[in-house]
Amino acid sequence: MPELHSSKSGHGPNLVLLHGWGSSSKVWHGVARSMTAGFRVWCVDLPGHGNSHAVQWDHSLQQGAELLARVMPKMCAVVGWSLGGLFAQLFARQFPHRVSRLMLVSSAPRFVASGDWSCGMPREALSRFSRQYAKAPRQALQRFCALQVLQSEHARRTLGVLRAATSDHSGNRENIGWGLQWLERVDLRAQAVPVGIPVRLLHGEADRVLPVGVVEDTAALWRQAEVERVAHAGHAPFVSHPDRFLQWIHRSTSDD
Repeated sequence: MPELHSSKSGHGPNLVLLHGWGSSSKVWHGVARSMTAGFRVWCVDLPGHGNSHAVQWDHSLQQGAELLARVMPKMCAVVGWSLGGLFAQLFARQFPHRVSRLMLVSSAPRFVASGDWSCGMPREALSRFSRQYAKAPRQALQRFCALQVLQSEHARRTLGVLRAATSDHSGNRENIGWGLQWLERVDLRAQAVPVGIPVRLLHGEADRVLPVGVVEDTAALWRQAEVERVAHAGHAPFVSHPDRFLQWIHRSTSDD
């Protein structure tokens, strides 16, 4: 089986960072540098993204979790942003003995809205974006970055970080299309996070990709979940409000 690219730095308990769709592990570099004094920080490129652009796989949930398992430490706290949050949930469910806590940033067990999940993304909006990406991937990625900072504080600086981290070179545009399919189809609500794993949820109140209401719906599913909302933050609060994110990380891991 192919292996995902990962990098690690620092000393302390293991902390794994999983990026979102269309991005790469570069998006974490700003906050990762601030965490290396207290954590062994692992940054993983998801399949088709960043330096994992050549990874070939079957796009299944089972193999997605197995790919992570090959590069993850034996025990760790896992932070998953957006699509990375789906990977984090899958790993926690399949390998609960290796996860000390699960931390989701702008993520949920289901991304698309439905009759019993009203706060997700509108399905038609995601389908329309998928069609746009198929026709003009680079332009669609640029628009997606802009949507992530819409109505957020520090939008210009955040946008620069997001664009610099995108997986938009010609060699991997087709290889990241699976992520849009996952966002549209994957529903993990029926698969509870093991009760022994603490869950922490961080969400920007101005998120225009995944509306903030979804965080309350997610907390209602998982009794062990604790919610923190970031005022004036969009879809990437760890970039727009890094100090707030770092405080949340340290509070969430204070008993590790």
